[in-house]
Amino acid sequence: MAVSVEKMLLAARGHAKRGEIAQAEALYREVLGRFPGNKRAKAGLEALEQASKARPAAGPPRALVQQLMGLMQTGRNRELVDQANRALRIHPDTILLLEFRAAGQGALGDHAGAAGTYRRLIALRPDHADTHGNLGNELMELGEHEQAIAEFERVLALRPGDPVALNNEGNALLALGRHTEARKCFEAAVEATSSDVNILNNLGNLMRSQGDFAEARARLEKGLSIDPSHVFALNNLGNILLAEGDMVGAQVRFEAALAADPRYAEAWWNLSRLHRFAPDDPLLSQLETQVAAEGHSEHDQMLLEFALAKALHDVGSTDRAFELWRSANASRKVELGYGIAQDRKLFSQLRRRFDTPHPPIPETEADRAAPVPIFLLGLPRSGTTLVEQIVTQHSQVAPGDEIATLDREMSALDWSDPEALTREAGRIRAAYYETLAGLAEGKPFVTDKMPLNFRWIGAIRALFPRALIVHVHRDPRATLWSIYRNFFSSAGNGYAHDLDDLVAYHGLYRDLMAHWAVQPGTIVDCDYEALTEDPEARSRALIEALGLPWEDACLRPQDNARTVATTSNTQVRKPIYKGSSQDWEKYAPHLEGAFAKLA
Repeated sequence: MAVSVEKMLLAARGHAKRGEIAQAEALYREVLGRFPGNKRAKAGLEALEQASKARPAAGPPRALVQQLMGLMQTGRNRELVDQANRALRIHPDTILLLEFRAAGQGALGDHAGAAGTYRRLIALRPDHADTHGNLGNELMELGEHEQAIAEFERVLALRPGDPVALNNEGNALLALGRHTEARKCFEAAVEATSSDVNILNNLGNLMRSQGDFAEARARLEKGLSIDPSHVFALNNLGNILLAEGDMVGAQVRFEAALAADPRYAEAWWNLSRLHRFAPDDPLLSQLETQVAAEGHSEHDQMLLEFALAKALHDVGSTDRAFELWRSANASRKVELGYGIAQDRKLFSQLRRRFDTPHPPIPETEADRAAPVPIFLLGLPRSGTTLVEQIVTQHSQVAPGDEIATLDREMSALDWSDPEALTREAGRIRAAYYETLAGLAEGKPFVTDKMPLNFRWIGAIRALFPRALIVHVHRDPRATLWSIYRNFFSSAGNGYAHDLDDLVAYHGLYRDLMAHWAVQPGTIVDCDYEALTEDPEARSRALIEALGLPWEDACLRPQDNARTVATTSNTQVRKPIYKGSSQDWEKYAPHLEGAFAKLA
């Protein structure tokens, strides 16, 4: 209670300094309501009364202010907005009333309304840093990230080094894919205040996504030393340990996150991928309880359904598992706003754009000194991770995992513009080679196993004439079923959440690969099932096709110590095994209708 009172007194003094008399008075009176003898609150009120003698009485009555504050504190936000609106008709442009209304609008999810109210407040007091920050937060909710950044920059101009504004700006930059700038903001925020667990978590999570696992782990562990039950930091540390192959440590962190917050859906999904559920498993009953509970967001409900589907799969309840996968995937498709027409359009544009091969775009001297990319591509869940494990056991090849740089640039190009690729080639190639150089660790080759790079093979041949391309493929039924039962956190796999979309997308993929195959340029073929049937012969053939000398380490992919941040990170520590391509047969009654359309 003492801490709470101290905070109220500090806040009241701040309001008083800014001339927000009614707000300061309300806080002082609330303190005195709890502790009638509090000397600092009495002194604060006396100072306000002395100051008020020099100015005429104005603004809303004290009783109204107290009523509005009570509504805000008890979460009665609809009443708060209605009361504030009525009061503003009598006391227009009263700052305190506008602040109450904005707070209520934001809490109700009316972010456009809240943003409008904050803009009105800024017109009344342009240099009030908190109002700019609040407007920035509402703009973030509206997806207007560039405008939000401008507001956070305004806060930083008024309060240089403000850690909250730096953190918020970092989040906005992250939403725009500007990861380097975001990291600088988070690092500056940590420098300004090294004891804020939320900021440490944001920085650690971004470092993790960039593959900087050691630094990420250090930030997250520091945050957890301050707050051992911080659920987001626990979950993110679990993801790092999982990528590093520490399955036990990862499970411990996910379970700790759920002990702190049993409703935390992302931790349930992460845990479900690691844990083998049994019929009498207490975790299974706890997960069932969460799926049945009310109050989850649509996104969290979807994640919980993915998790429970996997758990029910473990115990053999295939019908219920499939229904949950169907429900979760349907929710994800709606969430992404996906329609197969958008991919039909893209694939059609690519076939027209590369109806004839694009001439190689000459490399500079610096380009030719860069590492050679080895593109491992195909559909997700087709075996690209296993192939990367094999190839990166070679002493000349560094692992790149799924490199987002090229896919992000290619996805942003206008493929209806015949000059777009040539115009942007220098910038795109420089950015990609810079990424490779940071991953190569002095080795001459770096893998990139972003599966959907198969779409960009025409551009890859033009941009990177030295590149090696490996097409990894698998029984389409096994591939599509494995895609369907997994949650992908990125928005780039919208086709994955409907069986008919999956079959149609497979047709687009098959036809485009056939298109690339008849054009000049080698594509190394890698059949996943054949690889698992005869690992040594197929691994030797793969390494030879890449022009590399054979090394026996390539037969031990399970010994590869690299970090793996993709969906396959629960499987890559196992020796090569066969039989996984038959898993879909357990669900054949649910799948045969869609799979019958596979050509």
